[in-house]
Amino acid sequence: MNSPSDAADTPESEAAPKAKKQISAKRRLISWAFIGVLLVVVLIEWRAKSSQAGTFKNMQSAMDKAGDVGEFPFAELESIKQGSPSEEIDESGALLRLHHYRWNGLFKVYHLRLLVDKDEKVIAFDGLAGGEPVGGIPRISKERMENFLKKEKAANGGTPVETESVEVVEEAPAETKKQ
Repeated sequence: MNSPSDAADTPESEAAPKAKKQISAKRRLISWAFIGVLLVVVLIEWRAKSSQAGTFKNMQSAMDKAGDVGEFPFAELESIKQGSPSEEIDESGALLRLHHYRWNGLFKVYHLRLLVDKDEKVIAFDGLAGGEPVGGIPRISKERMENFLKKEKAANGGTPVETESVEVVEEAPAETKKQ
C-alpha cells in the first residue's frame, strides 16, 4: 500500500512543509526600535533607583560605624553618594540644615533627605519625598525660634535670652532603695 516508492512519487508541494511567511523589513525595524526604547526606559529607571538605594545603604553603614554618636561628617557624603542627583538646600531651620537629593527616573523620583547640624555632621536621613520631620527628627524654623525668643524676652522683662547659653539638663531618675 504505502511503500517508500509511493512517497517518492508524490508531488513536492504535498511532501514539503509550508514555507514561513517573510517578515517585512519595516516591521522588523519598528519592532527593534520599540525594544530599544523599552530598554533605555528600563535602564534610566533602574539607574535612578539603584543610585538612591546604594547611597541610602552607604549612609546607613556610615551611621552604624559612628556607633552611639550616630553622626558622620557631611564631607564624607561626597564619597558615599552614587549617581548624579539634583540637590536642594533648605537653610530655614534654626539649628539644622536640610539637604534634599533627588534622582529622577522617567516614572518616579527617588528622594533622600538629610539633616546637617552646625558642626557639619549628618544627624538623620530618610527616603521620603517631603514632610516636617526628617528621620523622626522635627526641625525648628528660624521664624518659630525668633517668636520663642521674643516671648522669652518679654517674659524676662526685656532681658535678651542668649540661645547659646540655654542648656538642656536631664534629671537622673530617683533611685529606689529596697529595705
